[in-house]
Amino acid sequence: MQVAVVTPEPGGFPRHSHDDEYVISVNVHGWEKVRLDRASFEAGVEEVTFYNPAQVQSSTTRTTDTRPWSCVSLYIPVADMLDLTGSELVEFTRPVLSAPDLRHRMLAIAAGAPADLDAILVDLLRRGTGGSRPDGPAPGDARIAHVLRRLREDLSAAVSVTDIAAEVGLSREQLIRSFSRAVGCSPYAWHLQARLAHGRRLLREGVPIAHAAASAGFADQAHFHKHFRAAYAMTPGRFRRASTSDKTR
Repeated sequence: MQVAVVTPEPGGFPRHSHDDEYVISVNVHGWEKVRLDRASFEAGVEEVTFYNPAQVQSSTTRTTDTRPWSCVSLYIPVADMLDLTGSELVEFTRPVLSAPDLRHRMLAIAAGAPADLDAILVDLLRRGTGGSRPDGPAPGDARIAHVLRRLREDLSAAVSVTDIAAEVGLSREQLIRSFSRAVGCSPYAWHLQARLAHGRRLLREGVPIAHAAASAGFADQAHFHKHFRAAYAMTPGRFRRASTSDKTR
């Protein structure tokens, strides 16, 4: 697990997803309007937000003074979650809830206070898995399932949306509309985020940034840096250093 203070570019986060991890966040300063899959909600400084792996998210942030919007995020790899729950894959069904006490605990962790992360996560799980999840992608469309399989097959280069559309008997424009309705973003945007997530996994394993960028299909390290910073509000170098530091503690 990793805890980080995140400050995105002014205005918020573009569409992205975390395919291999859960994310739990609390705002340090300001408000945000979150778009999650095909639903939206607002979160202030007393709310906790929950994101499942592969959910497509974006947000618009605002503040009432000159301080930048920021949040504290807890990143939980799927493998860690399975270890905690005894190999049971859980799903957060409440994307946002008011929990000032949990917010204070997460802020304290980010400030370096000693804490039992597992105990806190168990409490977060208990509160975040009640209620109902907003409507997600419509299931059952074999064409969309095929497109997702094709996009996952190769994360080392950009794909041709036109070629994949022909495989499922749709025009390029029809595929983009159908995919966007079902998943929440275009095939290109989904594949870009999957490639970024792949690069992020490699960085967590200690792979050099240049190698991670090439393996994830980016033309160069600068291109990878630009998209990584926009999606995760931190540079690849900072993320790699934090991940390496976590492993040596």
